[in-house]
Amino acid sequence: MFIDKAIDEFSKRNKVVIGFELGHEYSQISYCRADQSMPDTLSMVMGEEQYNIPMLLCGKPEGDGHVSWTIGSDAVKNASEGNGVLADRLVELAENQGSVSIGGEEYDAKALLEIYIRKSLSLLSAHIRQEDIGAVAFTMDEMQPGLMQTIREAMENIPPKKAELYFLNHEDCFFQYIIHQPQEMWIHDVLLYDYTKTGIKSHILQMNRNTNPVACFIETDNFPQMSQPDIKSMGNDKRAELYRQLDSRLLEISRGHCEERVVTSVFLLGDYFSKDWCRESLRYLCRGRRVFQGNNLFSKGACYGARERMLPSTLSGEYIYLSDDKLRANIGMKCDRGQEEIYFPILNAGTSWYDVAKEFDVMLVKNNTLSLTITPIDGSRTRIANISLEGLSVRGNKTNRIGLKFYMNDPQAVWIEIKDKGFGEIFPSTGKLWRECLPIEVIS
Repeated sequence: MFIDKAIDEFSKRNKVVIGFELGHEYSQISYCRADQSMPDTLSMVMGEEQYNIPMLLCGKPEGDGHVSWTIGSDAVKNASEGNGVLADRLVELAENQGSVSIGGEEYDAKALLEIYIRKSLSLLSAHIRQEDIGAVAFTMDEMQPGLMQTIREAMENIPPKKAELYFLNHEDCFFQYIIHQPQEMWIHDVLLYDYTKTGIKSHILQMNRNTNPVACFIETDNFPQMSQPDIKSMGNDKRAELYRQLDSRLLEISRGHCEERVVTSVFLLGDYFSKDWCRESLRYLCRGRRVFQGNNLFSKGACYGARERMLPSTLSGEYIYLSDDKLRANIGMKCDRGQEEIYFPILNAGTSWYDVAKEFDVMLVKNNTLSLTITPIDGSRTRIANISLEGLSVRGNKTNRIGLKFYMNDPQAVWIEIKDKGFGEIFPSTGKLWRECLPIEVIS
């Protein structure tokens, strides 16, 4: 058994994990081996930091029902030259379950997203072998169940099919990225500004070092007043005035974030940040703080997150990120093993609601009541939740087998589905099914 475990761990250490940022306008891909210290990000131009892959597909009918596909900038070029039909806004298309007609054939959102993801991952062939991919973590600004299900279905047809599939939102990626940096960068709070055309979204990472594990929280806010209009048609004077206004607004926002807390590091994400305009705000942010600029933090954070899921490091036990999307208590149950009673963990605190999925069987021995142990990580008292399986007769001779399924449809509650599975041909299943809901306010 120990040899098998060692072989499995060695195999995982030689696998590649991928962080795939899927945005409305572009995607990014970061990758690293499990034993690599820092992820790399795929660049569309060798030797340059051009990480963005436009979320565009171009399909060109070739006859006999065959369509040749290109993505990103190549898709724009081919469509502009009349060499195919352009499919854009792929994420929105998937969210709305839309479709696009190409060559007289209708392609639904799942098919288009599958083609885009497959073509994007194939760009890694110059750096890694496809069969070495052990896990892919997708990150998006907002986790929508319909979109995640579309991605799951699309990934079923994309090799390697045995790769683990994970989802992390941007806050998760921010947390994972930061805790994998040198600790002097996050002695105190860490501030992140994500700048898109609709404005700035801020994230402030805070840690409560009085808890064990260290509880981490992220405060998020939006600043639509920082949105930028199309400046291409602006004259120099008008553009200079706009930049002065934006600099003044960012300075005000930064002061609001930094004057009442100690901020160790600041991260500026997005191509909209430029030394040409944010001079005063940058001068302020750089006072006693380390300031970094880039645009691939989320894909790298997803990469770190995938690696922690596949091969957890000591960081996973020392730090836990908590949000409204995550469980704030451990859920388990006490079981008999021979002559002793043991605790069986079911769901761990810090698990995102969209990752809650656990199925297993148990044997009922004493009665038809299941007792779940709920242990909040804030130090408050452990509670017991009793679930009665009405109508089920327990024989007491270890022949009552039931299947348990734990899942969440949203951040509000944990659902438990319990099914009578019987005991072979001797005691066939009654077909009885019970569903129980544990509201989050009861668990936390």
